[in-house]
Amino acid sequence: MLSAGMFRGINDLSGRLLELYKLRRDGSFFDQQEFLQLLREDEAIRSNDYEVERDRRQAQTSIYVKTEQDRLDRNFNNLPFDYPAEELHGLVSEATGGGAKPALLVAPFFHEELNKEGNDDGPHAFRVAIRRAWMNSPWAADVSILDGFMKRPLRNTDLDVMLLQRALWDLPVILVCGDIQAGSRVWPSLTAWNIVDSRDFRYIQVNFPSLPLPAGTSDENLSRSARLSFEDELGDSTAVTAGMLGEWFHLARHGRHPRIHRMLPEHRGLERRAAALGLTAAYEVAMDRGRIPLHEGMTEQAALFRTAGLSNQARNVALAALRTGEQRHREVLSLASLRTLQDVLRDVGNPEDLDEVTRRVEAAARLSVLRTLGW
Repeated sequence: MLSAGMFRGINDLSGRLLELYKLRRDGSFFDQQEFLQLLREDEAIRSNDYEVERDRRQAQTSIYVKTEQDRLDRNFNNLPFDYPAEELHGLVSEATGGGAKPALLVAPFFHEELNKEGNDDGPHAFRVAIRRAWMNSPWAADVSILDGFMKRPLRNTDLDVMLLQRALWDLPVILVCGDIQAGSRVWPSLTAWNIVDSRDFRYIQVNFPSLPLPAGTSDENLSRSARLSFEDELGDSTAVTAGMLGEWFHLARHGRHPRIHRMLPEHRGLERRAAALGLTAAYEVAMDRGRIPLHEGMTEQAALFRTAGLSNQARNVALAALRTGEQRHREVLSLASLRTLQDVLRDVGNPEDLDEVTRRVEAAARLSVLRTLGW
């Protein structure tokens, strides 16, 4: 289709050539003027048709643009995050080094007794507690917390999660959200995807049990103190769970040994045991992916089972690790791994088990000394 400028230029040029040609022909001045009038009328009709077509195209374009803008505005207003999907993906990718570590997103908790405006405009409970608990944890650098990316609670629940997954489809993400029911109890949830590059673990959903909110009292200070203690507990539990998923990611993707169970303080013994038990399965994924050698993973599993208080499992895996070393090469079990197995079997094995691993430790130590001396 010709542009407006090209159409007018060709039309004008054609008219001038025809006019010049007619004037140079023999004939009366009347004939010449009659021809020029017909030519001008034809040009006027052509020009008017073009103007009508141009106005029609402009109106169609305006309607399309307005419709598309309304659709984009409507979709953006319904999104649970503050940026268009492409921009959100770019920001999260930049903050996580292109997915080298997971992103931690915290959505405001949905309050069922508030309307849409009340939920969206806040105040948003628990955000400060969760953020501060994460920032104060020893494993905070394992995951990038991105505060402020979520602009409202997930009042559309599954749909909002799907929109987030569509926007961040290829990045490892840990999403914390929750609901406040009847103003008296809280249902925290944690959703994660792309933590482990496996179909079985591509999507992880953790639903915490309901937590009763502290009852209000006439003593304002006491009521405030109870509320803060509740939020601290919620923040700590969330930080440990997200930290566990971060450990899964770094072990399964990069072969980095977990440490969260050792970082937890002594008085949180139950959480240390739970963390250790959960990480034994992560070693299965890491060994299956070839991120760490089989004997090394089994050695670490034995130590984790001991930390979790499962003595029989710890002994069985420790002995299996020793047999794996024998079946391959005697020196395949490093001195460090053998000493770890010695510590485990000293606690959970019988005397024969301990004697066997002790002999292996002494042999490996002698070999290490000889190699150091160049013999």
